[in-house]
Amino acid sequence: MRRLWKNRPLWFAAVFFVLCILLAAATVGDRRVSYTDGLFRSAALPIQEKLYAAQDAVRGFFIRVFHPSELEEENERLKEQLNRQAAQLAFFEDTARENARLTELLNFTDANPSIRFQTAAVIGRSTNPYIDTLTLNVGTRHGVASKMAVITPEGVIGRVSEIGPTWCRVRTLANDDMRISVTVQRTRDEGMYGGLFTLPDGTLGAKLYYLPDDATVRVGDVIVTSGLDEVFPKGLLIGTVVALDEGTGAYDAIVQWDADFSHLEEVLVLVPGGSAS
Repeated sequence: MRRLWKNRPLWFAAVFFVLCILLAAATVGDRRVSYTDGLFRSAALPIQEKLYAAQDAVRGFFIRVFHPSELEEENERLKEQLNRQAAQLAFFEDTARENARLTELLNFTDANPSIRFQTAAVIGRSTNPYIDTLTLNVGTRHGVASKMAVITPEGVIGRVSEIGPTWCRVRTLANDDMRISVTVQRTRDEGMYGGLFTLPDGTLGAKLYYLPDDATVRVGDVIVTSGLDEVFPKGLLIGTVVALDEGTGAYDAIVQWDADFSHLEEVLVLVPGGSAS
């Protein structure tokens, strides 16, 4: 009897626990509770939460010990679900970017109704400096011909150099053989763009030459097409002056193109006298 009395705190706790359980069982489904019942429930709630957490922990332990295959199957199922969700998210993001690019092309053509064009997708590229080319998925069957201009809403990309029935290759602004008649936008001085040049700091650009002797080109000047070569419409962006000739006489300035050829996906091929498609 004395031993039982010595353990009275433990007995009190056990009795209190049993009372809480009986109270919870007696009030299941009864939404109306008295003030006293509310106090008992509030007091028992932390204990119930601890019991539920302990129950889940014990259940998880026995599942890991006695049914490891079930846990592995659940993990594989969750991994597969995460992979599917990641793939769907990547698809949605790629579709959103494509829609944004196509919307930009559509807005550009709507704003320039006099330009006839053929939309094309980039299906190949050579990023070797001096021979930079793109391959498009359009050709003679689509009304494309050699020397046609290729552009984006951001400006000039290049000119068709080779062509087949369903494909063509484009010589870009970053190609050493590219030559375009251009204008300095600020001064309206006309010159020629073409021929790659590497600056001492490693910057690769194209030469700007044949400007008038009294031309006052500056670093930062914007270079656009002049329209005199009858290939590129007037006023399309080429690039920006990044350096001036230091008395060598080899060029008037160096122009860095604005187009990002390594990330192009859709372009417009200008079709003189053709129908937009």
